[in-house]
Amino acid sequence: MRNLYIFIIKTIHISLFMILAGISIYFIYKSSNYKQWAVNTFTKEITAPILKFQSYYVDWLHIIQENKQLLEQNRNLLTVAYNHIIDTSHVETVYHGDSLLFEYHTAKVIQSTINKQNNYITLDKGILDGVRADMGVISAQGVVGIIKEVSPNFSIAIPVIHSKFTIFAKIRNSDAAGMLTWDGADARFAQLANLPHIEGVKVSDTIVTQHSLIFPPDYPIGVVKSILPETIGGYYVIEVRLLVSFEKLRNVYIIEQKYSEELNELMIHANI
Repeated sequence: MRNLYIFIIKTIHISLFMILAGISIYFIYKSSNYKQWAVNTFTKEITAPILKFQSYYVDWLHIIQENKQLLEQNRNLLTVAYNHIIDTSHVETVYHGDSLLFEYHTAKVIQSTINKQNNYITLDKGILDGVRADMGVISAQGVVGIIKEVSPNFSIAIPVIHSKFTIFAKIRNSDAAGMLTWDGADARFAQLANLPHIEGVKVSDTIVTQHSLIFPPDYPIGVVKSILPETIGGYYVIEVRLLVSFEKLRNVYIIEQKYSEELNELMIHANI
């Protein structure tokens, strides 16, 4: 007990200094949004390489499972090919005249969250790889999210399971369309709201993108889980089971819309 007392006496000045320094840094951090942004950006640049290494290690641990998934995907492709079933909505290239309208860049998820109101996904590609804000992110299964912030080597995307994520979506092979949002309750489900009608809509129908300058047209998002009762104003809401399993998400594609700057300038001039 006496030795503990002596140790505390000897280190009390250092401990007090560290506590006061920590409090000072906290108040500086909270003093302005710019300082918070600067600290967050610096922290992400420091921790991102560590997270990237951790991600590669996890990939190695899961390589057997990933090989099984690849074999299953190849089996499905062979089934489609030899039965002459061609679904063009899943083709990951869209042409505009003689040039590509969308190009796709592979990226790896190095960190993500699924249990918050405002979840995020950190990717291992950044400005040096041609990535910029407002690019779309998809996986082989469906829509993932949109790039929000970019540093030289990394980027952060807000996923479908984010309180501020919205996208126009529709039922495939139907004119029933609305706005897809997430209520924050479950990372497996989202909601398609503001549907003026639901004629012909059935459980398990596929929900795809609509009217988007970020994502390719008719790209899958989810399937109809249930149709909720009519809301005030005569609109309907559909519970959507998302096709992307965010807790298992490892590999994604970042979408480059080749004419995005031209289209954005056109919309600005048109006051849209």
